[in-house]
Amino acid sequence: MHKQKRNILSFFYDDYHLWPVWLPVLLGLGITLYFSLPFEPPFWWGILCFPFLFMSLISRSFRVVFVVCGMITLGFSAAFVRTHYLGTIMLHYPLPVLTIEGKVSQVELKPTQKGFLYQRLSLINIKADTPEVLPQKIRLTLKGKRERLWPGQFIRLKAKLNPISDLSVPGGFDFRRQAYFNGLGATGFALSSPEILKDSPSWDDLIEKRREKITAFFLTHMSFPLGAIAAALITGDKAAIPEETREDFINSGLAHILAISGLHLTIIAGVVFMVIRRGVALIPPLCLVFNSKKIAALGTVLMTLLYLILSGFGIPAQRAFIMISCVMGAILIDRTALSMRTVAFAAFLILMITPEALLGPSFQLSFAAVMALIAGYEAWKNPVAFWVIKGGRFRKLLVYGGGLAFTSLLATLATLPFTIYLFHRFSLHAIEANLVAVPLTSLVIMPSALLTCLLTPFGLGDGPLWIFEKSLTLLISIASTVSSWPGANIPVRHPPIVSFILVVSGGLWLFLWQQPWRRWGILSIGIGFFASFLGEPPHLLIDGQGKIVALYENEFLYVSSLRKGKFTAETWKKYVAAKEIKPMACQDGVCRASFQTIPILISYDIENQPCEKGALHIFLEPKQNVCPEAYFTLDWYNLWRKGGHVIWLTAKDPHLKNVYDFQGDRPWTRKAIPRKARPMNK
Repeated sequence: MHKQKRNILSFFYDDYHLWPVWLPVLLGLGITLYFSLPFEPPFWWGILCFPFLFMSLISRSFRVVFVVCGMITLGFSAAFVRTHYLGTIMLHYPLPVLTIEGKVSQVELKPTQKGFLYQRLSLINIKADTPEVLPQKIRLTLKGKRERLWPGQFIRLKAKLNPISDLSVPGGFDFRRQAYFNGLGATGFALSSPEILKDSPSWDDLIEKRREKITAFFLTHMSFPLGAIAAALITGDKAAIPEETREDFINSGLAHILAISGLHLTIIAGVVFMVIRRGVALIPPLCLVFNSKKIAALGTVLMTLLYLILSGFGIPAQRAFIMISCVMGAILIDRTALSMRTVAFAAFLILMITPEALLGPSFQLSFAAVMALIAGYEAWKNPVAFWVIKGGRFRKLLVYGGGLAFTSLLATLATLPFTIYLFHRFSLHAIEANLVAVPLTSLVIMPSALLTCLLTPFGLGDGPLWIFEKSLTLLISIASTVSSWPGANIPVRHPPIVSFILVVSGGLWLFLWQQPWRRWGILSIGIGFFASFLGEPPHLLIDGQGKIVALYENEFLYVSSLRKGKFTAETWKKYVAAKEIKPMACQDGVCRASFQTIPILISYDIENQPCEKGALHIFLEPKQNVCPEAYFTLDWYNLWRKGGHVIWLTAKDPHLKNVYDFQGDRPWTRKAIPRKARPMNK
């Protein structure tokens, strides 16, 4: 036993140079702890990090313990400070039609089913003649043929505002929390044409306007949907991509190409570095005086920074820019950047500035993929390099092809747990698709896109634009073909949170250590994988707005309405991995179903609310009468107070979970405010 302990300690101290890479993990643990609380903590919880960090500086005996506690509480404090610094005002109930004045901060072009584009506006500095406290930022849908609006314009229009949607199921993606940290307090739709009051853009507005003009250039100069894909690659605006094309990329495992990620910035950085360095080498007086490699490194940082600004500061792009800057900075001071430490530094920096990023798929997928790639190549680079040195060109070609396959395999396996947990699906053909799509993107698409952006202002962009368009056509064809193969879209029901934690923890242990004890991570991953098959999906799912109810039975999802709550029904279908959505039997305002021996009655008409003995009753309108002989009753007031529900039916009593108990009482949580307490009714 003593020998076993000594070996564990020796592993720990032999990996001492990797201790810093665990700091962002501890930081993320504290952030997760903050967002997992069912209540908003008091102020003094937000300063707990200071005594631990101070003790870590002066203590010698327990320094490691104080550092661990300090990093966890620092993550907690960062999330706490960020939440209260933003202070986003959230709308909790629908407002009547208002005449609104505001400043346009962003305009997205969204496609209709027929391919026409309409505008979706983000407005700030909101003003309206109402006693209600309005959010600082709202998003409005402006359908129909309207005058093109641009950031910086002040407009006036009539609009109907609604609160941000709650979770569709407890444990699902929290749209309100995401909106809170984006500063968005309400959504709605315009009821009149906007009247432009004045145009007074700030620097941020000018940058955003330039992004939108580049997006508009690709949408108007390229056929649909090629222009939408081009805009996604250059400016990060994916709004105009049609749903069918988006699904093809997801099902084929190529969705990461549509998001500006490390792949895109790395390609841009590589092209810029090579061009500048070769260009300097062609000027003898310059290359004899200055180091061409350092000039290229400095130029690469500046160009990638411009691309980061142009692309809208996405989390994967931020991670790639920080890592590229570290590598180029090492070149400037004649050092070599340590790969896993640059990842840790990027994660630490992003989490300290925007701790809510930890909960988003962009952060999780991006860092999971890059950590797996670095750990995999660190383990295999020496044996492969030794094997290549002893061979010829054939071995080099074989290693290049194998490297592409190895890269796709590592990235796919590393992101698989997040894909399943967040999107409830995975593809068996992601590796084959990436083997073709990634070289096409690296060697043709991104270089031609870069040349198009650089040469078009001088009237020389037609040639690169033609190559860009043809290569995008091929990319879309690859995604469409692979997505049609069997096994391209395998639905997976929502796994238990315990299995997800075990898999992620095992992956971190496997990737971040280098000693033999890293293999313990495989055990945690294996246990988490088998735990994902445990548990039972809910039998009944009820929308918090009372629009739709669904019964899951025999791998089919039976819904109370095929017209209302379509997005919610599709979300539920993915959540339980149902094969198909089917309608319930509904008549005279009542839908009837049954689960095993339990009758289920769903009433959506206030004038027809039947009561049956032993039945489960769901009233989507306020209940008028008591039904004492019912098996269980859920009415509109329960949904209004607690949000959406999921129910597991048993012979004795049903087991319920609701959205409000899962969310807790947090700044972004929807509050059930009675009508009499609302400012407009006082």
